[in-house]
Amino acid sequence: MPSWRLKAGPLDLLLVLISIAYPFIVYFGLMKFSPLVVGLALVAFLILRLLLNKSRQTRKSEAWIYLLVLGAVVALLAINEMLAIKAYPVLISLSFAAVFAYSLIYPPPIIERFARMMEGELDAQAMNYTRHVTEAWVIFFLVNASISLWTALHADLALWTLYNGFISYLLIGLMFGGEYILRLFVKRKKVS
Repeated sequence: MPSWRLKAGPLDLLLVLISIAYPFIVYFGLMKFSPLVVGLALVAFLILRLLLNKSRQTRKSEAWIYLLVLGAVVALLAINEMLAIKAYPVLISLSFAAVFAYSLIYPPPIIERFARMMEGELDAQAMNYTRHVTEAWVIFFLVNASISLWTALHADLALWTLYNGFISYLLIGLMFGGEYILRLFVKRKKVS
């Protein structure tokens, strides 16, 4: 079984923590600052992510995602500052859906790539399974983006923060956990 390590420095960890805590940062940030200031902080955060990716020469697709998200946030800031701030989780979910869907069109699918890192070679049944799991994640991210969009357009800031800062992460955890249990069942059935 091949081993793999995630190479991450302190700045990477900080950016991940900011991304995860983003809805709460917005919630508490708006108590002291205007939506424009919070939106500009989001733009600065996205530019920092882009610069960090460029300096590390990461995949071009990752840079394009941040560029598209940055462009959408800047455009929304010009139209509606609050919507620009609240749209970030929507844009991230849509980005994940796009990356997973792209991997279905241009294989191997994302989940197959992860499985190969963990398991090595995969048989046809395992590759078919990973394709279906990738499809399930595409659907999940599209549904999550839809709910996030509803909260951005129609919910108050507290409900938006609750969904995007807690419930969506809980749902991601349930998706991971449910898939893990299903995978164990599929593997056990295959052995017997």
